[in-house]
Amino acid sequence: MLSNFWGAVQTAILYNIKPDHADYLGGKELTIKALADKSSGRILGAQIIGEQGVDKRIDVIATAISFGAVAEDLFHLDLAYAPPFATTKDPVLYTGMALDNAISNGTPLMTPTELIERQASGEQLQIIDTRSKKQYEISCVKGAIHIPLAEIRDRVAELDKNVTTITYCNKGVTGNAAQNILLNEGFKEVYNLSGGNKNYQIIAQMLASN
Repeated sequence: MLSNFWGAVQTAILYNIKPDHADYLGGKELTIKALADKSSGRILGAQIIGEQGVDKRIDVIATAISFGAVAEDLFHLDLAYAPPFATTKDPVLYTGMALDNAISNGTPLMTPTELIERQASGEQLQIIDTRSKKQYEISCVKGAIHIPLAEIRDRVAELDKNVTTITYCNKGVTGNAAQNILLNEGFKEVYNLSGGNKNYQIIAQMLASN
């Protein structure tokens, strides 16, 4: 998990990419960046980018912050649902679930920025792309090896359990599944790339242009 310091507060950072409402009714992706206090789980802030539905989610998170909500509280919110306006599990709920898992359940996140910085420092990292071969060939994280999720258990022997490992997919869900498998196999330190390859490519391009 990437941790920064706001004064004395150590923060966990999550990127979550989800549609604002049902895809078949023209749902558009929202990219949510959320921060929480690593020790208490308390939500500290959020930013959202998207074509529609941004104000609703920011209002929900801002209200939660004003009442001192923790990440798990977001997951348990009961929000309005109808296919033209939301998904069955709102992006805010997924944000709370993923943040809480990273903080409380031993499945830490790594942001693209931290990954790029750690690679630049020369640190030995083991990066696993769990997507399809076609997706991997189109674009991938620098230095990644391709092991689809369905093959992870059978190919554990190819990996070093003592090297810091980062799993990823396109947006984060499959990467988390691979992360759990490797942790259960006894890997020492495994991170899921927050926001997946989609978020990585955007941030890598931004950093390269600066």
